Amino acid sequence: MNTPGTGKTMTWGAARSGTLLDREEWALTNAARTFDYLDYGKDSWSQDRHVAVKMAEASPALAGQMLVHRKAREGVVDAVCRSFSQVIDLGCGLPTMRRAPHERGRVLWGSRARTVYVDHDLAALAAARAWWEHPARVRGGNVHVLDLDLRFLETLVNALGEHLDLSVPVGVLSTLTLDHLEDTEVTGLVEALASRLAPGSGWGITHLSGMNGAADVYTDQAQEQGADTRLVAREPDGLRKLFETAGWRWRASPPNDPGKGEPPIAALTTLARPDHCVETG
Repeated sequence: MNTPGTGKTMTWGAARSGTLLDREEWALTNAARTFDYLDYGKDSWSQDRHVAVKMAEASPALAGQMLVHRKAREGVVDAVCRSFSQVIDLGCGLPTMRRAPHERGRVLWGSRARTVYVDHDLAALAAARAWWEHPARVRGGNVHVLDLDLRFLETLVNALGEHLDLSVPVGVLSTLTLDHLEDTEVTGLVEALASRLAPGSGWGITHLSGMNGAADVYTDQAQEQGADTRLVAREPDGLRKLFETAGWRWRASPPNDPGKGEPPIAALTTLARPDHCVETG
């Protein structure tokens, strides 16, 4: 595209400045927007809704599980924010009308609260920076939004160390985030954080349970479009073993109302201390 008066050609998608017009994948089916639609949100586009409907057709229990997940997520987020003044939200997704972790932290911990949101999704980054990182919204809160891929572990842990004190326990959140990582990628992530975070740190997790049909539909659609994303179906025991092998103590936190189908996975984990004692908070 030629810019009038310059004679130069502008190349879209050549830089990573975090704006919607800098990368071409903004037009692809998007994980954050697709799950926003499944979670009864308002920020999806037509291609996202198309994939979401196909996912629900392939896994009829998906709609019910997503509804139950809303309660499970709130319980997990509240537990982590009550226990830790420093919180990392991995795969924060799109802002919603529900209170964000940094808002909970500000109420519970005041000026001690620190929150780091991490995502690699254009839509999520743009919205999170506008709603959460902007000083007018945060009103002086210690909030940072980082454009990071959870598969690049050294970059991730180094960036977290720049914004948080990792010598003391911190809280980690991943709500419907690990669903988008392969087993080897989850293993690498939990091992990397176990090696860098202080013993006694906690991790609050939600994850869809099963949903093989929906996972296949989403992954196939993403591959067809050339998008670098996928959805991985898991059962609770499989995810638990990935964490426990890396030194995290797993404690299931089932939803209060599991409904008629298989409930989503919800758990709180704690990083074991050197003396093998575990702080469960």
